[in-house]
Amino acid sequence: MLSRACDDAVRMTRRQGVLTGLLFLAIFLAATLGLAERARADHTAATPHSTRQWRVFIVSSYDRNYIWSQQTQRGVNAAMRKLGYLANDAEERELGSRDAVENSHIVIRKAWMDTKRRDSRADIARATSRITAEIKAFKPDILMLGDDNAANFIGNQFVDTDLPIVFWGINGLPLKYGLIQRMDAPGRNVTGVWQPGYHKESLDLLKKLVPTAQTFAILACDSESTRPNVKLIEELAARGALPLRLVDKVMTNSYATWKARALEFAGKVDALYVLNHDTLRDDDGNHVSYLAAGRWYLENVKIPEASHEDQFVLEGMLLTANDSGFNQGHLAFEMAHDILSRGLSPARMAVRTPERGPYMVNRMRARALGIDLDDAIYLIDDLIDRSLALEQ
Repeated sequence: MLSRACDDAVRMTRRQGVLTGLLFLAIFLAATLGLAERARADHTAATPHSTRQWRVFIVSSYDRNYIWSQQTQRGVNAAMRKLGYLANDAEERELGSRDAVENSHIVIRKAWMDTKRRDSRADIARATSRITAEIKAFKPDILMLGDDNAANFIGNQFVDTDLPIVFWGINGLPLKYGLIQRMDAPGRNVTGVWQPGYHKESLDLLKKLVPTAQTFAILACDSESTRPNVKLIEELAARGALPLRLVDKVMTNSYATWKARALEFAGKVDALYVLNHDTLRDDDGNHVSYLAAGRWYLENVKIPEASHEDQFVLEGMLLTANDSGFNQGHLAFEMAHDILSRGLSPARMAVRTPERGPYMVNRMRARALGIDLDDAIYLIDDLIDRSLALEQ
């Protein structure tokens, strides 16, 4: 009896040993397969389909010297480097100098509408016709459209076609151009990235740097970029959501009027919200560079200002809670990658907004206005020590 019990115990121990071994083997195999799957996922994220050379056409609403356009293209380039479409700095430089680059993964062409300097209906019609013909001849796999005019005028030439489209930098809701049916489910061949603006956050930062400020006015040109932003600021003000009281505004493309109202505001309010000033024209109808307008402003207006994008702080304005052009371009190409490499449909890809960029302050402007940054330095992510407008 004792011998049989011993034999049963031995058999049970052996079975338990086998089961334990199988259990450990299963855990090991699962872990190994998981690591392999993650490695394949990482490889896929870093390497676009190597057997396919994708054709990408990019249209910018503006010109290659415009700071915002440079920032958005930096974001696109960074995403293409991260995802394996561009290999090195030399390819980025080639794209920047030739508006074209080609390697085994991608063929890129880029066109500029130049609608800040050439903004008449006739100018925009000519740019639209020229670029539309270039796109059709190039036969891209995807079309990327930077900012409002490219999205509106070029996008509407290709809406409801088989060509996937990704936009970035639309001010206000993208629904206004008829490219999408809903923000969460565009329903067509178009999706992308829009700019909600961080106007409240910019004014919150100004209030913390200048606690005595109580009132502000909006100073802007009259363009596709500024109108939605002015509307958003007015809506925030009407709801009592801003730390300063909105007193007045000007939206004009007359350089003389823009300057006169800026000086008027400087004696009337505690601060300004400076939006785009890139479609201004002098009394003879000549376009005024935004950096030239910025230089006049910085030399003649001596009250603090908030802005909504990093380009204005680089220009020399005081501060922004940055609606980052880099983040716009980066997210747009990530979405383009999902369409190209994963076969996602723009019709089912919700329109997105990127994360806010850094809180930025121009130290030169703060010094010129006598603003001490020491007590608020913990609020600031990025201090700028140059003024592109004053370097002109």
